Amino acid sequence: MRKIKLAVISDIHGNSVALEQVLLDAKKNNVDEYIFPGDLINDLPFGNETLELVKNTSDYLIEGNKEEYIKEYNRAHYFWNNLQFKNIIFMNNELSKENQKLVCSLPITLNLEFEGVSFKIAHGSPESVEEQIHKKDENLIDKYTKTLKEDVLVFGHTHEPVWYKRVNGKLIVNAGCMGVSPYYKSMAEYIILHIKNKEVEVEKRLIPYKTEIVREKIKKCGILDTDRVLMSLTYAALTGNGEIRHKFFVDAKNSMKERNHNLYKSDAEGIYKYFKLYDDDIWINTYNKYKNYFEF
Repeated sequence: MRKIKLAVISDIHGNSVALEQVLLDAKKNNVDEYIFPGDLINDLPFGNETLELVKNTSDYLIEGNKEEYIKEYNRAHYFWNNLQFKNIIFMNNELSKENQKLVCSLPITLNLEFEGVSFKIAHGSPESVEEQIHKKDENLIDKYTKTLKEDVLVFGHTHEPVWYKRVNGKLIVNAGCMGVSPYYKSMAEYIILHIKNKEVEVEKRLIPYKTEIVREKIKKCGILDTDRVLMSLTYAALTGNGEIRHKFFVDAKNSMKERNHNLYKSDAEGIYKYFKLYDDDIWINTYNKYKNYFEF
């Protein structure tokens, strides 16, 4: 059997600048096929650019929770007034009609086979785009490897650095986070799977890109007029201040608890039952607390 290489590029989150460099690196490494396990778009507002790159590269695409937000928004047409929710509306409206249609038609999982090795591709888990499988979640890993029909389970969503384990005779691979990883400064993470003689080897790749290009594109696209808070948090993660994003949401959540306000809308359906919405003044006040760390 021939040896083939699969590039798995997960959690792009609209970072078309980083994706361009990753695709160049994959091409230099003579990758045969490309797989994109969801969260292609959102947190950065370059959805069309990202989707054009992805569509021109592969048909092996699935939805993540970020695509599910767009799908559910188009289905239910929520009219929530929270400042934070305007970010979703901006992201949706930024997409062309063709790309909106693509996002709303993506499958939740893929079953693939290459050179006699079968793969289950998911975003969060085989059961949910929202569920997270962390490296330390031994019971969850045991559950999915025991029931997995395929040889390999590949997923993303957690934004943990790349890790993989062999459990119950199966290979489980967290493909990392390419677009907005809080663990690397100005670096994009993806993996190449090397397949030969029905064996799979995992190679982690870290590719540099220019975050200052991302910064200038953010400034020009208009999203800062809609919500500079999430853009500031996202850009902080790209430039080495990922822990600030975590602290921000811990503080905001604690402020909501002190106020006895519910984080979730009672009229939410689908994936929006898991979408945390903060009161506007808490959203802004928490931003002001950390603004010295922010670019915008």
